[in-house]
Amino acid sequence: MDYKYDVVNYNKNIPATIMHLHLSSDTHKTELQWHREPEIVYVVEGRSECSRNGESQIVEQGDFIIFNSEDVHLVRPVDGTGCHLLCVNFSFEYIRMFCKSIDSLFFDVSEQPELKKEIIGVLTSIAEVDNDSDYAPLIQIAYINKLYYMLLTQCVRFRRTSGAGTNSKRDFSYAKTAIAYINENFKREISLDEISSVVNLSPSYFSKYFKNVTQVSFSEYLANLRLENAVNDMLNYNTTVSTAAFENGFANVKSFITQCKKVYGCTPAQYKKKLLTKRDV
Repeated sequence: MDYKYDVVNYNKNIPATIMHLHLSSDTHKTELQWHREPEIVYVVEGRSECSRNGESQIVEQGDFIIFNSEDVHLVRPVDGTGCHLLCVNFSFEYIRMFCKSIDSLFFDVSEQPELKKEIIGVLTSIAEVDNDSDYAPLIQIAYINKLYYMLLTQCVRFRRTSGAGTNSKRDFSYAKTAIAYINENFKREISLDEISSVVNLSPSYFSKYFKNVTQVSFSEYLANLRLENAVNDMLNYNTTVSTAAFENGFANVKSFITQCKKVYGCTPAQYKKKLLTKRDV
């Protein structure tokens, strides 16, 4: 069974994927993800809440975070704000031409403040490239290669072998399987007994484990995922409150309204009206 695994497609002319994301905290982001390729997320404007392997941090404007290969992560704006993010997904196959051992490496810049400033300079330059220009790929390739060079020559660390000093409390192997199952089946009832049996753990142990590595309980993750999808249905397909509730796994309309009030401070109908009003401004 696969977890929420992103397949990153590359522009064949550029040795990375470069994406600009404009996010608003008015839309709730719940679903954790992971992918094989390392990724740098640079905050161009605003502030971003970034979760990496169960640990959250605020990344300020003009700063970045690195997600190494298969890190379970999530990025979203800080509550009440919006943010503009530059996301650079690396190409393993391109890097492998220069570094054969890339699969056993990860990148760490935490103890190199001067180098971090240099990387920020490169990311700022990438963010400022005019993507509509016919020659944008030329300068993008130059910046990406400079970024790879700095990381490979100064930021490489070797992964520890399994069991050698690793923190079992941060082992995401069970969480990946569990979240995959939740993401695929959230539209129907999923009990704690069912999800714990999927990963072959006792319900009590799984409950504590899931909360420890994701910083949210199983039931809360499930409710928030249902809420996110139900609200999206109301916004994008003009689905009624009752239909959105039942088609996204809520036991009844009341539970949908309760969860919406808990997260957004208003009913689904009020929240939809709020978002549509902002769209029209």
